[in-house]
Amino acid sequence: MFYQNTWVKTVGIILFLAVFIFFLYFNITHDSSARYLIGLLSEKSIPLEMVLLEGAPGLSQPQREYINQVRYSAAGLGMYLLTGVNISDPRTYFLAFYAPPKEGLPWIGWTYHPNDPEMEGSILEPLDNPFYSEPAPVTSEHDVLVGVYHTHNAESYAGDGGKDRVNGGENGNVVELGKLLVDVMNKNGIPAYHSATVNDKIYINAYDYSYQTAKKILQEHPTIRLLLDVHRDGLPTQVGKSSVTINNKETAKVMIVIGQKNPNWEKNNQIANKILAIGEEKYPGLFFPKIRYASEARYNQHLTNGALLFEIGSQLNTPEEAKAAVEPLVQVLKAYLQK
Repeated sequence: MFYQNTWVKTVGIILFLAVFIFFLYFNITHDSSARYLIGLLSEKSIPLEMVLLEGAPGLSQPQREYINQVRYSAAGLGMYLLTGVNISDPRTYFLAFYAPPKEGLPWIGWTYHPNDPEMEGSILEPLDNPFYSEPAPVTSEHDVLVGVYHTHNAESYAGDGGKDRVNGGENGNVVELGKLLVDVMNKNGIPAYHSATVNDKIYINAYDYSYQTAKKILQEHPTIRLLLDVHRDGLPTQVGKSSVTINNKETAKVMIVIGQKNPNWEKNNQIANKILAIGEEKYPGLFFPKIRYASEARYNQHLTNGALLFEIGSQLNTPEEAKAAVEPLVQVLKAYLQK
């Protein structure tokens, strides 16, 4: 009986590993977002062999607690990788119901949706909406060149022990970050405008509301060259935060997200790549080197060229680390606009 049970456990472990490797390969080959997480995991040191220890003799209580902690971390990473469910973020448990994948197994959804990493959700505004803002000529030094708004106003930085999200209908400290970004741009001679309009009182409809906000900004400031939707990323705690040291400060990294369900997405992509090149030259490591693409989303980027989504850090970063990214980011945007 002992050998029979051992044989069953061995076969079970082999089958689990085979399935895990298959879906790991599936995600890597079918979704660029998976490559992003693999890059993050490669920076971590997860002793996965500890996960397989069960009842090993001679282990002290602290060692057993450590093994349980490692198992929890591995389970969280595996669930996030294969299903898109972040066990640290209850919203991800039900968002797949609102935006189920259109292809593939229904429970394989990378970060809420396989081809929609920021969970755009259903959009009431039609795809063929005729509004498009061609940037108007700049005729005054006061003409606004950069607009900043927030689709997910409630997002916050919790690395200092605070909340990672405030109540819907309120502004989290990601909005404070956006205001600081605009203030620093104005001080550096870049006319900029910040909108603190709340768009995510109903989270699933956030992009419907932010579309109206972004459109209004462009109508009021037609000379805008860069329209930035500023977010912070959401990651399982097991992944850990990403940061870089700039000017002797621990600084949150910046990720650019581009929606490809937009006839002009390649123009936005060209702009984003120019910004990345300047960033790597001036402040190596400030930006994630890979742009994150969403084949099934627009993120309001069809409204004008230069409309981009910036993820400045994640909820795991502290507000100070996010603020430390502002000055170097402004210098990069200034260099881009001058060119």
